[in-house]
Amino acid sequence: MLWVFFQKLSEITGPIKTPAVGVLTACETGVNYITIPSLELFYSPSGPMARLSGYEFRPQQVELASAVRDFLEKPEERFFAAEAPPGVGKTFAVLVPALTALGRDGRILFLTATIALQEQLIDKDLPRLRELLKEDFSFGLLKGRSHYACRRRALSISSPGGELLLPGFGGPTPDVAGWLEETETGDMSELGLPVGHPLLGHLAAGTRGCLGTACPFRERCFVQQTYRNAQNWRIVVANYHLYFSHILEGGGAFPVRCDWLICDEAHRMPDAARNAAALRADLDEGLSLLRRGAWQAFDPLFRSQSVDMGSVQGSADNCASLLKELFEAAGTVLTGEGVTTRDEALLQRGAAVADALNSLRRMFRSVEDCYMSGGFVDRALLARAAEMMNWLDGLRDFRNHLLWCLEVENFPRWAYWGDGRGLQSAPVQCSDIISDVLAKEDPQKAIFISATLTLEGDFSFWSRETGVLPDRTLKVGSPFDFARQMEIVVVDVALNVRDPGYDERMCRVMEKLCDENGGRTLVLLSSMRLLSAFVRVMRRRDRPYAVLAQGDMPQRALLEHFRSDKASTLIGSVSFREGVDVPGDGLTQVIIDRIPFPHPRDPLVQARNELEGDKAFVVSTLPTARLFLRQAVGRLIRSSSDRGRVFLLDGRALTRKSWKILADLPECPRRRLVVSLRGSAPEKS
Repeated sequence: MLWVFFQKLSEITGPIKTPAVGVLTACETGVNYITIPSLELFYSPSGPMARLSGYEFRPQQVELASAVRDFLEKPEERFFAAEAPPGVGKTFAVLVPALTALGRDGRILFLTATIALQEQLIDKDLPRLRELLKEDFSFGLLKGRSHYACRRRALSISSPGGELLLPGFGGPTPDVAGWLEETETGDMSELGLPVGHPLLGHLAAGTRGCLGTACPFRERCFVQQTYRNAQNWRIVVANYHLYFSHILEGGGAFPVRCDWLICDEAHRMPDAARNAAALRADLDEGLSLLRRGAWQAFDPLFRSQSVDMGSVQGSADNCASLLKELFEAAGTVLTGEGVTTRDEALLQRGAAVADALNSLRRMFRSVEDCYMSGGFVDRALLARAAEMMNWLDGLRDFRNHLLWCLEVENFPRWAYWGDGRGLQSAPVQCSDIISDVLAKEDPQKAIFISATLTLEGDFSFWSRETGVLPDRTLKVGSPFDFARQMEIVVVDVALNVRDPGYDERMCRVMEKLCDENGGRTLVLLSSMRLLSAFVRVMRRRDRPYAVLAQGDMPQRALLEHFRSDKASTLIGSVSFREGVDVPGDGLTQVIIDRIPFPHPRDPLVQARNELEGDKAFVVSTLPTARLFLRQAVGRLIRSSSDRGRVFLLDGRALTRKSWKILADLPECPRRRLVVSLRGSAPEKS
């Protein structure tokens, strides 16, 4: 027996042709839903959404929400991809119909790419949505293991008096013991320590140091506690890297099974999958595994199994010596350049390191056999044995990654390069990886959404990069009046990036533009060389506005400073193309130095060019640059009251018509300026 209750809306909306969204249902299975009026009423100027401070009715939000509702009602449709520009309110447009259609026992996994959006969801959006829907649904943020403290590690670095004993660190440390007794989550962000603080690395509950069921603190483990709690959340918020890395690294299914998947910032999926799949062999990591302190705690195990400590020390020292010699010989390939063919001499050295590591691991065979057969009855020895097994796994992984990076067998499907202290390899195309992960997780429904998924309204490039073939797509228009709110100015600086004097001229042009605008500018530069040069120019004299630069402080703090100081100028690189949201008078000008093509010597670009041949520029490089430019331009207009200009200091945007560089940018007034050869001030051409 099934009863369906409708809210009477005919006096307001006319005859009801379809049921109200999320109608309350009661049935023998006990499944029911959140009740709201129609989506049109919910998002209307007099509806529940209007209770939000600063809310503006946007038809595009209703259009997106309606499409999500329709998609969720079609059992034959599994994947939905939607592009929604800034200002649409895509989070609420997706979650309202999703929550109202999802049974109370259902669960949503909401994936994002940035910490900022995760924090916004947890701290602002989801609490507000709970109030609007008048439904106390549960939610939480799931982070990677390394973000949580390990109780056992904290105990191992504490002295009998409670002080922390950090090797090589003499600075003050917080009261970790007190914090561990008070914290409910074990999330180390609560400690307020800066990124890179040595305490974080010593406390982190990483996979390699985990004792699993042998850990005496298993029942009080923060990681396990968070995973247990997440089983009861209706919305689980996590990031792409955690999602992909957990599955790709042999962790099996994602720790929380979810019915529906929502992928925000879906244009970031290929990069996240690539980073999760990448392999690295770092000299410092290898030496850290081989230092005596890494295995000294296993002495009781060795004695119990008659392992000769002197032989272990000698074998570890031999491995370390061979490893150092290998990386000294590999100096020519550690410069950041791509590696396309194997170096047989280096590979032989790598094989010698691998053989030495195998010999070292064989010395602990008796300990491994005893552990695997359950021979350790003493709990202390059992815990040490579990820890030793993790250490041996680390040696094995390092060996495998080292040989993979030296063999260069999968070029150009994989890129290979050195980065100063290590060898690295990453897949070039990630569509198969993403497809395999989605097939393994098999969500009933998946929604992919971003402000930049299309080129000229076409989702083909995104589908090619992700391997996702949507059953339904939607491109929502912008709620902003770009023709009235902004202007795009293409500046021809009359110099090529390789020409002498290019940096100097660019700096003079950008300085003039910043000064004429009184600050209030975001400068996005494609090279750290130009960034450093421009920062020096801007700080050589006092200005009536603050000059902020990437590297001055952590990015989050830098953006907070930029938002609070309405007259400041922020100079950043590619990492600031996204996540900068400064509505109002604090940002009225965006300066972009060049069309954001990836660097031709980037190892991934080199491998892709080799993989795709002559068509690489058209099918990969150019589409990527056009999407990057859209993201950068999108920093300017964030509300209906914003006004401003975008300066693109690259004349090729107009002269290379076949590139269609401006085709995806907002429809607004556009001008061309040319820099006079007698100076560097932009003048009308």
